[in-house]
Amino acid sequence: MSRTIALLGQPNSGKSTVFNGLTGAHQHVGNWPGKTVERKEGDFTYQGESYRVIDLPGSYSLSAGSEEEKITANFIRSGVADLVAILVDSSQLERSLYMYADYVGTNTPVVLVLNLMDVAEKKGIHIDIKKLGERLGIPVVGFVASETKRYRELKQQLADAIREAKIADSAQLMKFYEKNAGNSFKELAEKQKEERLFTKEKLAVSELERTDQGLMISGKHKYEYIDKLLKGVVSRPDREVELKGFDKKALGKHSGKWMAIGIIVAALAAAMVVAAPVMALGFGSAGVISGPLEKLMTAMNVWKPLAELVYVVIPNVLAFAISMAGFVLGVTFVFAIIEDVGYMARISVVFNSAMEKLGLQGKSICSLLMSMGCNMAGVAGSRVIDNSGQRFLTMILVWSIPCGSTLSLAPMLATVFYGPVGAMAIVLLILLTTIGSLFLVSRIYKGKLISEEDQGGIIMELPPYHKPKWGHIIRTTMMKAWDIFSRAFRVITLVSIAFYLLSYNWFGGEYSILSKAGQVIEPVTSQFGMTWQMFMAYISSMLTKESLLGVINALYSNSDMVNAAFNAKSVGMTEGMIALLPQVITKAQALGFIMAIVFNVPCTMTVAATFRENHSKKWIGLSVAYYLVFSLVLAFVFYHIGLLIWH
Repeated sequence: MSRTIALLGQPNSGKSTVFNGLTGAHQHVGNWPGKTVERKEGDFTYQGESYRVIDLPGSYSLSAGSEEEKITANFIRSGVADLVAILVDSSQLERSLYMYADYVGTNTPVVLVLNLMDVAEKKGIHIDIKKLGERLGIPVVGFVASETKRYRELKQQLADAIREAKIADSAQLMKFYEKNAGNSFKELAEKQKEERLFTKEKLAVSELERTDQGLMISGKHKYEYIDKLLKGVVSRPDREVELKGFDKKALGKHSGKWMAIGIIVAALAAAMVVAAPVMALGFGSAGVISGPLEKLMTAMNVWKPLAELVYVVIPNVLAFAISMAGFVLGVTFVFAIIEDVGYMARISVVFNSAMEKLGLQGKSICSLLMSMGCNMAGVAGSRVIDNSGQRFLTMILVWSIPCGSTLSLAPMLATVFYGPVGAMAIVLLILLTTIGSLFLVSRIYKGKLISEEDQGGIIMELPPYHKPKWGHIIRTTMMKAWDIFSRAFRVITLVSIAFYLLSYNWFGGEYSILSKAGQVIEPVTSQFGMTWQMFMAYISSMLTKESLLGVINALYSNSDMVNAAFNAKSVGMTEGMIALLPQVITKAQALGFIMAIVFNVPCTMTVAATFRENHSKKWIGLSVAYYLVFSLVLAFVFYHIGLLIWH
């Protein structure tokens, strides 16, 4: 009977290299049951004993809510593993040990593998492995995954760890919880039902982490625990590290930021090149599918509302989901390369001081910059942030960044009303408002999401540059794109059907539920400079930004709003619209409307992606409400400013 060893660790801890070194050709790659996350399983034989190795998805913690982290946590909870090997980056021990702190209180035997010891030594970092092992009460192994000769010794150490079966001692960590909460934490622990795999204290911590505030408090205690563990265990050189080669420019005080911005912009351009064929396939699929379906529905004499749902809504939802998956595929592939070669950490370092002004760390800059292409990509990019409060604040700040679609729509509308020079002024106004919005959101949210001592940047060690692992990057990218497609199709389908039912002219003329509601509330919307048609377009922009112009045109020309709203390519300006808009919308109204749609709640998929990462209905609801209010306040202010200018 084979024994099961689970490899647990944060991304870039060397898990995949260790897995390959242990299992060689005896490995299988697939997906976790019902999931689109990569599952790697292999085996090896040592001294006549068989061992099964599970390479768990790279996770920053066991308490966060991403798909990878949930899979990892559920596997640990299953009790299948005979031994959990936690891999950490020795050159970034303070950050990497957070996973171990998350694991403490689990009764499955554990061994700590200090990988990348060679990198730590090159940086002058000395780790007293024996002392660390004594403090933890478990086997601690120094290792270099790239050295093949070391794997025989590692196999022996893993076999010994299974036989010795030592578990992580939770007493030291729990002292920090008890110190802060006292008897209340002890009472919470006593209330927990006894479980074979977890101590009552571990279950109490899990209960505490069910709330956002509790998660913040728990994270603080874990870092205090890590600091105490490493005191007298890790020593670093006093001298400043001399930058060499490429890093002289990449980490330069001034050159570093400009280089990072240039590389990010180039990366976004490269991502579009990769994504373009898939996005073109998506946009083209609607027309290819819709025509035959319409003929089929007509031939079968299907009830018109149902027929239009089939040949108008569904094909365009499919088109949008494919195009979105294509964009994510491009962004994920390009940025995975940048991450894998080790440059992403440099970007985090050079922007760390700038992000501190928002209460964040340097890692957040990548999410914000990626959002200029797609807000959903920016939300997904926040996974690399290990502090839960900073991670969610980053996601909410992403909502303040106008995405690529919005940045194309706003200048087009502005040009119609104010000409090319006026459009440039509007773009500058949007830029200034974006900066103001970032600081405003940070001021409102950071005190509630991040403890005072965690507000700001981090000290991090830089990983060495290395060649990208192409096989892993391609597999991860393809699975991520499929995951986004499947989720996008489900979510957008549900939202689109609801929007279709509300916008369909059930009684002919202009008598859809949305249009009637718009006409009823027009006395209110007029205070924001919006006619009911403009307000309906504003609402539709929360479905997809691409639908905005089509909906405006449909409502003012009394044509089919349904077709307009679900036209995946309704981004362009026709000659008819250019002539129509100045006749029905004033310059003052246009100014308020442009600001409202730019800073409105982002598209449905971005909101869904944020919920998937955070799983807090309360904070998602508050964030949606905030951006609705914020965008309408902007509409009110700029509309009335416009009235003063163009009275």
